[in-house]
Amino acid sequence: MLKHDADYLRAFKLAVLIPTVAAAAAVIVGLCWRWISEFIPPCMFETITGLNCMACGATRATFALARGDLLTAVYYNPLYVVLLGWALYLYIRLVLSLIVRPYRKYSFSLTLSQGIAVSAVCIAFTLIRNMSFYRVIFY
Repeated sequence: MLKHDADYLRAFKLAVLIPTVAAAAAVIVGLCWRWISEFIPPCMFETITGLNCMACGATRATFALARGDLLTAVYYNPLYVVLLGWALYLYIRLVLSLIVRPYRKYSFSLTLSQGIAVSAVCIAFTLIRNMSFYRVIFY
């Protein structure tokens, strides 16, 4: 077996494993969300500072998405829903590249510019969601 074949098989297994795990998790969360939510601790950042972090509401958004309620998920944490959409885009791009160019070397890491952009968006979202106009719109 060539090195390219091993890389292709590893990438293909990952491409199959990701939606399988995501579907199983969505079914479990969708069926058991009321029971699971009782065991989730409060946000430590919000407990200490009284401010919302960038991930506040992501758990509730996950429960809403597992029930198929996109608007409620966006209400709880719009950045989380956007980042999930971006991850879905990257996944679809990976699968299409596996189909179109099966012998290409696969890299699953972010570039530096993507990492900086995501970090800047997360910091900006954290600052904006704690301003009074955001609270008037969403709360």
